Amino acid sequence: MTSVLAPPTRTRSLHLVDLENLVGDPMASGPTALDALHRYLAISGWRTGDEVILAANPGLLRQVMFDLPVPCSVHAVTGTDAADFMLLAYAEPARVAARFGRLVVGSGDGEFAPTALEVRDRGVPVVVVALHGCLSQTLQGQGFGIRFMPAPSSAVTLAA
Repeated sequence: MTSVLAPPTRTRSLHLVDLENLVGDPMASGPTALDALHRYLAISGWRTGDEVILAANPGLLRQVMFDLPVPCSVHAVTGTDAADFMLLAYAEPARVAARFGRLVVGSGDGEFAPTALEVRDRGVPVVVVALHGCLSQTLQGQGFGIRFMPAPSSAVTLAA
């Protein structure tokens, strides 16, 4: 008897999360980074079954790794734009269009613009979540859903 896998339903979202970018500080504390991730998940519309790929520097990941609120594929990276390039390696536009109903970019970096445009042109909605004042001009005015991160929770603000 052969087994046949059902084709993807394209109801899931692919989340590409540059945690350092969403925190705004590569040296942030673990609680600050986790708070940013929680805020990202809320504003991005994350749902059970979505695929989350998260990248950050090893020091930041060491502080949050065992407290992540949702299942993530986690990647430690170092260097300028290393998180962007690593995340983009998982977002080949044809694959995204075939497997997902939405692409969510958790970064305001312009490196994501070409891939996001190609994914959008393949009929998949793209949402960009960024910090206020940190959205690249190349991501603006492209028909993406743009969402800005809400302010940190007061508990983290008081603890920082």
